[in-house]
Amino acid sequence: MDRKAYRTIEHNIVNSALSGLLEDNEEVGAPCWWDEVQTKGTPFILSQDQTSVELLFLWRNSDDSIEEIYIDINGITDHHSFDMARLTHVKGTDVWFYKTRVNSTWRGSYAFIPVTYDRVQPAYQGTYQEKRIKHREWLRTIFPLSVRDDLSKNNLSACEWGRSKTPLSMPKAVSQTAWSRFDAKNGDVQARVNMQLTWTSQCLGNERHVWLYSTASVGQTAELPLVLILDGQFWSQSMPLFSALTDATSSGQIPPALYVFIDEINGALRSEELSCNPLFWQAITQELLPLVGRYFPITNDANRTAVVGQSLGGLSAMYAGLNHSDRFGAVVCQSGSFWWPDFSLVKPPSEYSPLQTSEPLTQMSQLVHSGLGSNVNLSVFMEVGLGEDIMVDLSQDLYQQLKQQNHRLSFRTFDGGHERLCWRGGLIDGLSYVFNF
Repeated sequence: MDRKAYRTIEHNIVNSALSGLLEDNEEVGAPCWWDEVQTKGTPFILSQDQTSVELLFLWRNSDDSIEEIYIDINGITDHHSFDMARLTHVKGTDVWFYKTRVNSTWRGSYAFIPVTYDRVQPAYQGTYQEKRIKHREWLRTIFPLSVRDDLSKNNLSACEWGRSKTPLSMPKAVSQTAWSRFDAKNGDVQARVNMQLTWTSQCLGNERHVWLYSTASVGQTAELPLVLILDGQFWSQSMPLFSALTDATSSGQIPPALYVFIDEINGALRSEELSCNPLFWQAITQELLPLVGRYFPITNDANRTAVVGQSLGGLSAMYAGLNHSDRFGAVVCQSGSFWWPDFSLVKPPSEYSPLQTSEPLTQMSQLVHSGLGSNVNLSVFMEVGLGEDIMVDLSQDLYQQLKQQNHRLSFRTFDGGHERLCWRGGLIDGLSYVFNF
């Protein structure tokens, strides 16, 4: 097929896809065409039915050095693939596009990754394992190049998270009402942390920031429910929770409380401290909580004390509840990394298959099956994304083990991946569950 015919086909694809959305007489890629794209905002919904939505993503590229534009849609495209999803260029124009179909209940983020010739995904050579290693190395070089979709009207560009990603929610996605104000202001809200502390831990031999935020009314002196937020740097700085907590409290969804955001410091320490580490929780109870108590009256009632975490943080939150139930009686666990300590359980989507066994699947499930937690009554909210493959199996397995005990439990799946944009809504819903008996 010659270039002219190929270009005609590409024009027809885009024109057909945008039929009814843009003026028929506008040339694809013309300035007036882009003006209308900008006015309407991307991605375009091309079609939808009761269960799915067809989407068209667009990118305007004026940089001649760009060779490929990859797209990473959380839980939809597979960045582990040796042929990573990429946009198609309409030859002779500055138009690039990508079409896909998602469930009408899906929520997630996406990013474009424009690369020059020297960063194009290579054709890997060697064994499968060697190819995977080379692919991971390549991903590390291109992920820092991720950019948000400036044509979208739903960017959270005012917060750190939204500088390289764009949020996207389908019509039937789980409601996140508490985040409405945050989203309407593109992530720029006036709610700010009440106090920042420096916690120097003798137990852990390190120093970190801790941020305190109270949703109590001015002048309230009673002891407040206490909520520990793991990965606190993210939830206080990158996608601040403050306005969502305030709005959820004002609406009566959750009670007034004191929130303690605990800095994860760095990736290496996060992996060490949040992986069922008894010393970490000893330091929390013996050092951090007394430090916080100097500034705010906090409850000693375990039923009014919650630990919130995602991924490794979810694992750690569950560990805290099961092993320190006298202090932490409520757990919000989102996409917990229950594979720990055997990371070989986690596979790329293309290699996933359900584990076929009637035995507990993980170390934590085995411990609960053997009696850990059987003499306590926790209030536990668990959730995991349908796009998380083996994580769904592992979370369901632990939930089934916990059901054999006397806890108050809620378990749900959401239509999304290993995704903070999903967790932010579940975090509010989880607090509502564990604190409202």
